Amino acid sequence: MLTSETRFELSELRTFGIYSQVDRYSIAVASFGSDSYRENYLELAFGFPVAGKFSFGLSAAGLNCWIKDFSNEFAYALKVGGRFESGQFLVGIWVNNVNVPRLSSVDYAPVSYSIRFDYRALRNLNFDFAIRGVETALPFYNLGLAFMPHKNLLIGLGVNTEPILLEYGLKVSFGKMFLNYSGNRHQQLGLTHNFCLGVIP
Repeated sequence: MLTSETRFELSELRTFGIYSQVDRYSIAVASFGSDSYRENYLELAFGFPVAGKFSFGLSAAGLNCWIKDFSNEFAYALKVGGRFESGQFLVGIWVNNVNVPRLSSVDYAPVSYSIRFDYRALRNLNFDFAIRGVETALPFYNLGLAFMPHKNLLIGLGVNTEPILLEYGLKVSFGKMFLNYSGNRHQQLGLTHNFCLGVIP
């Protein structure tokens, strides 16, 4: 998959990424920022079944924060997660930055987490609810649904709290290729757009 995201319609806050997965192994590369400030990211991940309907995964990522004429710092981050699937229900949990990576004596990536519940009400209708948080701060929530009116079309709608965001998405498939668009609207900062072009071998 090739992805491009523009946050709040500002070219200075643009992210480009590449993602690939083969069986249980994946690699992701992303670059965010501008000519003055940039964050770069490389992640390797894999998952495997543990027992019955439970599976486990982990990833290691290299982080780079570059500020023009000032600094060029590197760190690494570890992430662990698991999921349980039974019939129409799926529960997933992950914890990011478990090693609390530091880019300087004062700048670090905080521990974050998510617990997500999915319910497939119909074959073409899915509801999800997620609890997310950063360190010891109060958690925030995501509530969404995905509807597939046709085998080549998927529509998604959702709401995020803290900050309150209306989220939406559309996926169109063309044989082994697909095009994704997703976005959200911040009340003060405006729109964020994310485009993704993917190929399924």
